[in-house]
Amino acid sequence: MSISRRKLLMGAGAALAVAGAAGVVTPMIRREGSLVPGRPRYGFVEGSKEALPKQADVVVIGAGINGIMTAISLVERGLSVVVVEKGDIAGEQSSRAYGQVITYRMEGATFLMHQLGKKMWREMNAKVGADTSYRTQGRVEVPQNDEEMEHVARWIKEKSEAQPFGIALNTRFIDGSELKSRLPDSTTAWKVAAFEEDSGSLDSEITSFVMAEYAKKTGVKFFTQCAARGIETEAGSLSDVVTENGVIRTSRVVLAGGAWSRLFLENLGVSIPTLPAYQSQQIISGPAGAPKGNVALPGNIFFREQADGTYATSPRIITAPVVKESFQYGYKYLGLLSEPDFPVHIALNEQLIQSLTQPTHWALGEASPFERYRDMVAVPDLGDLDDSLVKLRAEFPAFKDARVIDRWSGAMAIAPDEAPIISVVDGHPGLVVNTATGWGMTESPVSSELTASLLLGETPLMDTRAFSLQRF
Repeated sequence: MSISRRKLLMGAGAALAVAGAAGVVTPMIRREGSLVPGRPRYGFVEGSKEALPKQADVVVIGAGINGIMTAISLVERGLSVVVVEKGDIAGEQSSRAYGQVITYRMEGATFLMHQLGKKMWREMNAKVGADTSYRTQGRVEVPQNDEEMEHVARWIKEKSEAQPFGIALNTRFIDGSELKSRLPDSTTAWKVAAFEEDSGSLDSEITSFVMAEYAKKTGVKFFTQCAARGIETEAGSLSDVVTENGVIRTSRVVLAGGAWSRLFLENLGVSIPTLPAYQSQQIISGPAGAPKGNVALPGNIFFREQADGTYATSPRIITAPVVKESFQYGYKYLGLLSEPDFPVHIALNEQLIQSLTQPTHWALGEASPFERYRDMVAVPDLGDLDDSLVKLRAEFPAFKDARVIDRWSGAMAIAPDEAPIISVVDGHPGLVVNTATGWGMTESPVSSELTASLLLGETPLMDTRAFSLQRF
């Protein structure tokens, strides 16, 4: 049985549903799974030192990868764009993402977005005139069993025939000497694997900052430590964004606030059913003889070679903190419990108390919660990271002496159907949301174009109904 990253995200929501809606407490309860103040990982782009402008064609709220890429898409259309960020550029998840650019076993509109995203990332270095860290990097995944093998075979046939956007599917089965060359000196004699030849890789701690610098060169203005408190309207139309540092006159706003988008919208009386999910990761040194590329094996062994020769590795285990929203709409995630034994740790800790006491409505003339929580990062589960490294070393002895360089946890917010939210907001003309994804690095070149098109009334690259707020 395959337990992919996207299904783990679903499992996080489902596990919260069990803990929240059903009131079940399991032995999986952990202390890890809380947010603490942090900073960007190994990168920094300074915000503008200018005075906050009085007016802009578009204000983007949030300077993560989705906000950065959306700002670029809008500037390319000739608009003046201001990005306001409560903390630092890419201070949270956007410098902590695992960074694989793949389509493997994805379906529907998400598959379409990832397939086009792979193409756009392949062209990105030439576009921006800098090394974003992207490189095409074949990905090997060994199916868990015969049933999954049959499912993958059907998926390959279907997607190969479709060829959306005129892009051929470059995923096939490999075995024999080709598989052995991809998994040199493995302890297990693997028989067959799926190989996504055109998969890509991004080192988020590089990519986000390179793209932010490029955005600045195109004319985007970033204002950091500048939380958006809310929006104002005149005669039913959006008129201003109110920030802690002043008011910006505008008729168009993009909300790209990541895990904080739900709280911002709640103050507007708009509800989106998202729940938090955290995933621990680490960087280890790259020894000679280790497999290249991107690898996913049964037994929860996942690793990806980075641009500098180090390796990113992560157990596919989600930490799901119980929060107030778990009790409010956790039941919406119950339908995702179609497979047993999801590796999900329920975290019952101070984050529940925080969610119960945190203001959800505030006047725009007073401090918002975003001014209290600047760059917030999740606490990593060191036990899970240790265990995953033991498994990696057992399967590939080349990693025996690999040393741990860094450890962290990425924090995401997910929707019940796993798809992102890229949508206009009913009752708030001029406001578009681009949020709720566990694949922001992969999707951002496409989601930014979709967001810009929705904001400006253009025909989008693809049908966006699967990402609409109205689907809930």
